Amino acid sequence: MRLKYFLTIISFLLFLNILFAQSDYELVQSFKSKVSQLQLRITEAESMEEINNIAKDIELLKSQFTEHKELVDKSLYPDDFNKSFAKLKTDLDVRSTDFTHIDVLQTEVVALKDEVDRLSEKNNELINQIAILETGRIKDAETIKKLGNLVANLKASLLKRDNLILSIADSLIPQLTADVSLLTTDDKQKITAQIEKNKVLLNVKRSLRDHVRFLDVTSLKPEDLKEIKRQQNEFAGTWQKIGVNLVEVYAAKVDKSNELKEIDTLFNNWQAAIRDEAWYSIKEEFAMNSIFLQDFGGGQEFTVEITRFIDEELKNFGVKSQEESEKIYTSFADSTWFKSIQTEWMPYLIDNTMLTVQQKELIESKISEWKSVVFPRDITWVYYVVALIVIAALVFFFFRKKPKHQLAKDL
Repeated sequence: MRLKYFLTIISFLLFLNILFAQSDYELVQSFKSKVSQLQLRITEAESMEEINNIAKDIELLKSQFTEHKELVDKSLYPDDFNKSFAKLKTDLDVRSTDFTHIDVLQTEVVALKDEVDRLSEKNNELINQIAILETGRIKDAETIKKLGNLVANLKASLLKRDNLILSIADSLIPQLTADVSLLTTDDKQKITAQIEKNKVLLNVKRSLRDHVRFLDVTSLKPEDLKEIKRQQNEFAGTWQKIGVNLVEVYAAKVDKSNELKEIDTLFNNWQAAIRDEAWYSIKEEFAMNSIFLQDFGGGQEFTVEITRFIDEELKNFGVKSQEESEKIYTSFADSTWFKSIQTEWMPYLIDNTMLTVQQKELIESKISEWKSVVFPRDITWVYYVVALIVIAALVFFFFRKKPKHQLAKDL
């Protein structure tokens, strides 16, 4: 009887030991599971509010398992209870920093967006003022100075706004430089929400249109156009980093895809406007000296128009007065071509493959022909020189042939 009783006690103690062992195991597994869940939540957190809630749950878990610290330490060796929570805190701090940067960036983007809107209004006003002054027939020194200041102000303002727009676009680049095809529908929706919230597409289009308007209302020099081309290249280069991927992000939205195609068209329009502005400004250079040419938009058209104008003057030479013919030539060649076109515009046109060296030489050959007709060389002096040379030769020959005694007698 006693043996039976003893065996019952032993069995019960073994059962309790197994029960406690299972309980300890389950407790440790529960701890590990909850730590893993917290780590996953930290990784997937999407706001600072979620981070703050996770921090509270970490403290709650720590308080719940503090009394089991020794058991957890044994089960997690070489890690332990404190190391587990230290790692959670480190992960939480890193993720918290990410959201701090995002919050700062969002604040900056809002400020940039407001500044972009302000500059857009300013640019529109400046363009209108320039257009009014440019349409005036007479430009006195004060008007020219005011126009120059307005153009300089507008150029600086356009550049500043471009940089602000690109700064906003830069905030999207980290999300768009990866493989966009791997983005989930939710990821794409978040990106498009940011783009639309910050008016990225609208501001890019508005900026490109303003650049074209600026070129339409101003007459610029080659150095101005060089600066604008450099600015365009930088703008286009940054846009290309995200533009291609934006097409895929917006693939399901026909209206937005069309907007992206429109932006490509506006970049092409800007490039064409820079090219057209060069030809327009050259035509204006001639017009300022009362040489009125027909429109031209390329090297071949320019060459044909210049030669046509010269041929017309050659045809009318003798019909017009000599004084009028000379005045037109001087205005064309001396006051325009050799003063500004040849020195300022030719290097720009040739460097940008808008005019060939052969076309330039053809034009200058035509100008030389024109000059020889309007200002023929006075060759009378040539005849005098030839006559003197002939007389000197005859005298030399005469004295050389005479005998010395006859020469002495003559002398």
